[in-house]
Amino acid sequence: MKYMNLPVISICFLGSAATLCTASLSAPAQVRTRARSHSSVTANSSSNSASHVGAELVDGTLNPVRSKPGDAITVRLQDNIRSNGELILRKGSTLTGIVRNVTRSEDQSQSIVQIEWLVPAFEDKRAPELSIALKSVTQVNPIDRIEHERAVPTTTESLAVNSWAPVNTRSNTALLKMPSVVAVDQQSIADIEKSLGAESPSQLFKVGQGTLITSGGSKQSVDLFSHLSNDTVITSQSKDFEISSGAQMQLLVGVNRR
Repeated sequence: MKYMNLPVISICFLGSAATLCTASLSAPAQVRTRARSHSSVTANSSSNSASHVGAELVDGTLNPVRSKPGDAITVRLQDNIRSNGELILRKGSTLTGIVRNVTRSEDQSQSIVQIEWLVPAFEDKRAPELSIALKSVTQVNPIDRIEHERAVPTTTESLAVNSWAPVNTRSNTALLKMPSVVAVDQQSIADIEKSLGAESPSQLFKVGQGTLITSGGSKQSVDLFSHLSNDTVITSQSKDFEISSGAQMQLLVGVNRR
């Protein structure tokens, strides 16, 4: 009877070995599956981001009396632009703003200058897109315009209104989470969009404000709005405010992942 049981014991042992082999063979596959799942989660965790970036206006002027559609300004970044640890634009890079609309008629309750932001083109087509909005601007005792023009020849470039297109017209959802971004009521939207000549008003957000001190010592304030699609709308009760070279700015920068 003992001899007769041996084959049965042997079969059970072999069966256990087969089970062990099967388990050992399947383990790497399970590891690979977990690795792929982890990679998928990591990839999905990369989302749009938003941050504050310091900048200085180094060329051009924004003035509701003298500015006209097509005028350009240049701002230089004072900080790196990063998104989820990735370097997007280095400190010292420049961004261009193009004047799209100017409202300065005497019967208007406020003066308005609208600009569209252009950003450097990235060689990598998979590079993220940027959404720019002006959050704050401060300028103390700017150089008088006439004296400045006498001392330094102007380099402001006037571009044809239809000769350019914004890099990105998609709004960045991460910008909506920034504390300074607040949706504007419908009446205010209607008033501003009507002044800009918009046929179909779209959602507008209050982004921030700015303080300007003229060469004469008077204080002027401006309110800053945006559609969060690479644009800034500057409004003021003053019809002759001026933002010129040397103005210190804070930009809201949203990074859109493709």
